[in-house]
Amino acid sequence: MRQDKKIEEFSKFIIKEAGTEVPSNDFVNNVINTIGFEISKSTVTIYKPLINKQTWLLIGVVLIGLGIYVFASIAESSIMLQTIDVSFLNRFNSINIFEKMKLPTVFVFSSVLFSILVLVQLTVIKKFLNSENSI
Repeated sequence: MRQDKKIEEFSKFIIKEAGTEVPSNDFVNNVINTIGFEISKSTVTIYKPLINKQTWLLIGVVLIGLGIYVFASIAESSIMLQTIDVSFLNRFNSINIFEKMKLPTVFVFSSVLFSILVLVQLTVIKKFLNSENSI
């Protein structure tokens, strides 16, 4: 108990001896200037899309051209490919849009593979962005 009183008296003496510090008159201005300097020094990250607009336009034109090529029967006369029979759709009397359309197997498989790869890529990009934003 007596030891604690001595420590307390000694600490009061040291605090009185040292006194409290008083900030300078320009303290607030110095802090604001420092913050302003840090803000002006920081750079903003500008994100660029993975695929730019010209590439999307080119992909769209190629897909539209490929679709016209396939659906206009040019593919049947110039390329001998196996076709998928969609005659099972004849059972539906109200839907006759696929009656005479036969798609090449390569086109169907490539479309399915492309769709699967797009879904995989979207999930990978989403996970990457979520992990980057959580930091």
